[in-house]
Amino acid sequence: MQEGFGYLEKGDFEKGKQFFENFLKSNPKNTTAKLCYGRAVGLSGDPQRAKVIFQELLDLDPDNIEFNINGAECLLWNKEFEVALKRYLSLRKKFKPNPIIELGLANTYSNLKQYKKAIHHYHQGLALNDKVVGIYIGLAYTHVANNQNKEALETIDKALTVDPNQAQLKGLQKDILNKLRPLLKQRNSITSDSGDNQSIISNTELIYPLSTTLTLGAFYKYRESSNLINKEKSKQYELGVTASYNLTNKITLEAILAQLDIKGGNSYQDITYRFGAKFKLAYNQDLNIYYHKEYHNFNVALINNKISQEHLFGNYHILTSWDIGLFTQFYHTRQSDGNSRNLLFTSLYYLLKKSPPIKVGLNSVIMGFEKERSAVYFSPEEYYVFEAFLDLSLFKHTDKWIAKANAAYGYQIINTASQQSFRAEATVGYKPSAQLKAELFGQYSNQAVGNASGFEFNEFGIRVNYRF
Repeated sequence: MQEGFGYLEKGDFEKGKQFFENFLKSNPKNTTAKLCYGRAVGLSGDPQRAKVIFQELLDLDPDNIEFNINGAECLLWNKEFEVALKRYLSLRKKFKPNPIIELGLANTYSNLKQYKKAIHHYHQGLALNDKVVGIYIGLAYTHVANNQNKEALETIDKALTVDPNQAQLKGLQKDILNKLRPLLKQRNSITSDSGDNQSIISNTELIYPLSTTLTLGAFYKYRESSNLINKEKSKQYELGVTASYNLTNKITLEAILAQLDIKGGNSYQDITYRFGAKFKLAYNQDLNIYYHKEYHNFNVALINNKISQEHLFGNYHILTSWDIGLFTQFYHTRQSDGNSRNLLFTSLYYLLKKSPPIKVGLNSVIMGFEKERSAVYFSPEEYYVFEAFLDLSLFKHTDKWIAKANAAYGYQIINTASQQSFRAEATVGYKPSAQLKAELFGQYSNQAVGNASGFEFNEFGIRVNYRF
């Protein structure tokens, strides 16, 4: 059976399944061959059939530890995590301390997103046998899932002393280290709207990770705006620095500080900033809170009015185990002209497919200004949007090609007047290597909330990311 063992060790489960299927025709009572056949069947894509095979073995010998361990692992393949948890806890009591049982129990907790318990049992397994590479693999991936990249790298280093050729861990190590390499992001676009406003925009950003917890960066933004009717023009320059610090694996602090310089009909300078924190409330829940100062810059008229905005805003996202998600965002904005605004955006969606992702759902927007100043900018006392949307990708994030799009259709109500609303965005791109990604994008919207003027709006551009 050595040839079949080799197929399983190399991960060639289809060949392993064929080998042991043929072997069992002439050796139907060989339980080792049947056990290997069950693993090959389950790992080649038929976990339900594997479950039947392992149950047949358990019926023959209920106290066989190998049969029990494989039967429990098969429950993980079938995504029966709660059942698997009960089975592993039972095996832990039934048999002597065993590193493979600890590994299975840890994998179960990890699948249930109970990362602290998972990490505890991985370490329990290593205490029993620190030569089991599978324990290191599970522990490293769980650290990554728990936003503990430093601990994941330390685990991988230990594992590679046991097996220097472990390809899966080397791949994970490469992915983590890639994120610690400097990243250059360039974005150029052209915008226009039905009010004959146009802008040429260029954003350059350099992100430099100093460690797994601290990242610094710098950016330069240039925006040239004009109006085709009155021939007004202005130029905006913004130079700034950024910082991100993982205070814990569940709290990340962020800050942006920049110098703004406006040249045009009304020239001025000021400091802009944004600071806040991201909280990982649970494996499936995120909360972000920010304070942000900026200036209206959607068109020349708004730029010349020199209206600063100070936003206090936050967003919350949860994705349940039923693939139903909720994203909500609230803005409270105070402006230097004495006006204020409240905006609440809510999105309820269903994840039809995880990879590549496809989402469908319903969105709503509730917005209102304290004072209407429609002669200067879009500022209704009451504004509502209700829409249905579709968001999809054609390729997995690991593929070289990128193709994704979203579209939403519904109604918007401005004070008492209602009209149809539509918006859409599409991106196509290519990743020739792990270092380089290039994308072309375009978007259109006739939603008044999407800009400060209330006009129809479109944008076309290119994005390029390069990791050094």
